[in-house]
Amino acid sequence: MKTASRFKFRAYAQSGGHDSGYLMAVDRADAVRQLSQAGKIPYELKQVDGTATTPTSQPFFGLFQPKLDLTHFLSELSVIIGSGFNVDVALKAVADAETNKGQKARIQAIHSQITEGKSVAEAFASQPNMPPDVVALVASGESSGRLDIVVSELSKTHALRAKRKSEITEAMIYPAFLLLIMVGALLVLSLYLVPALEPIFTNAGAEPPFIVRALGGVGETIKQFGFLILACLGGLVLLLAVFFQRPATKARMMDIAARIPVVSGIVRSATRERYLNTMSLLLGNGVPMLDAMNLAADTAPSAGHKAKLLLARQRVASGEPIWQALKSSDAFPDSILSLVRLGEESNNLATMMGRSGNMTQVQMQRTISRALAMLTPAMTIILGGLVGSLVISVMTTLLSINEMAIR
Repeated sequence: MKTASRFKFRAYAQSGGHDSGYLMAVDRADAVRQLSQAGKIPYELKQVDGTATTPTSQPFFGLFQPKLDLTHFLSELSVIIGSGFNVDVALKAVADAETNKGQKARIQAIHSQITEGKSVAEAFASQPNMPPDVVALVASGESSGRLDIVVSELSKTHALRAKRKSEITEAMIYPAFLLLIMVGALLVLSLYLVPALEPIFTNAGAEPPFIVRALGGVGETIKQFGFLILACLGGLVLLLAVFFQRPATKARMMDIAARIPVVSGIVRSATRERYLNTMSLLLGNGVPMLDAMNLAADTAPSAGHKAKLLLARQRVASGEPIWQALKSSDAFPDSILSLVRLGEESNNLATMMGRSGNMTQVQMQRTISRALAMLTPAMTIILGGLVGSLVISVMTTLLSINEMAIR
């Protein structure tokens, strides 16, 4: 018999208000079922105690489980819902058209839960690694009858994020190719060329140059422990993949990245863009201010920025205007704060935050483009210099052999 565990939840009530607390359930599905029966739509649900082993092993096995491609999924779903079809029909159409088996299974799981009577937000929340802001926005759109608009905006947002990732990946292809060439050259020199040169120095009674001794040592190490080295590297890569899959680890890494000169500006821009666009959608769907600020803070990529945004929420709760509270977070420039202030004074805050988010999005895209334009040549020069230094060292060694032959 399974033991009940304690779950912490945050959910929307039928009245549109915000509710949070704890409940006892056998597993996550049982907790969602209890909340659904109580008329609540959960957007965050996590186990805080109990002896279940699934959450502990999930990070490891999650590496081999098919994940839902939100960019493609939301894009297809947005097109069909925007054409006037309901969510049930749209999900079935997207699942039928999907060719990837893993992706198809995930979409079918969402569709089957909706056909069983669960809400769209509940079905989304049941999927592993589903971002809480996506669930919250879907819940707000569902309760306000504007789900088509929410899905459309989510589709655009994830498409832009996917485009940025693609640009960064493409910018790193050539430097990665140079790095591969350097590693290949190092292996050829240490395993084949240096062993042929060392006897020449030994027979001449001369000490081999440092580069020959160093490459010879690398070659001997690879010959003796090559398999062990590969196994250790594979295990290290697997451990790092599991480690960096944890949300807390990602947040800490983003905190570190926020201290790097060029990257810090991009992290701040990403924080502003996600926060403002999420606030615009939530407020536009009738979510209360404090609840919207709490949910929007969860979209911050770093723990430091999230803490500042939550502090701004506390200031609003104590009676400060939102523009003044956001100013204290030191995450928004004066140009954005002036627009937020104007929207608050004109009772048009959702629209002004949306425009501010779009403006921030354009500025961030320019910053990323400039950073990538500088990064690619810099990495190419550095790696090219390393390869050139290695070649020059080997050529110098060959010339010293000629000098010994002349003597």
